[in-house]
Amino acid sequence: MEQHATLLISGSNINNLSPMIKYELAKWSVEKQDLFVEEFRRRSKSVGIAYLFLILIFSAHYGYLRRWDIQILFWLTGGGCGFWWFIDLFRIPGLVKKYNNDVAINTIRDLKAMWH
Repeated sequence: MEQHATLLISGSNINNLSPMIKYELAKWSVEKQDLFVEEFRRRSKSVGIAYLFLILIFSAHYGYLRRWDIQILFWLTGGGCGFWWFIDLFRIPGLVKKYNNDVAINTIRDLKAMWH
């Protein structure tokens, strides 16, 4: 019989996940939580790397977050003539958090499908 545990995982990206995701993970066994963490860390993105893409690597932060449709629009408008670029300086943490929450949901879905 599978024993359920509380949420035993932590880390900066994991701590930023939504309460719904944490609640779902808390129902999983320690082994399954470990599998989630391994897969989530492989797929998730970093705020620091996103800033590097924005500032140093051709303003490719949307591409880093796999939003190529927005990335191309960003480039075509020259970052909204610089205004959009400036606003994104403050939006990056929220963009990465949303991306990572989506990754967590997809990872949970994928792992559940694998187990059933």
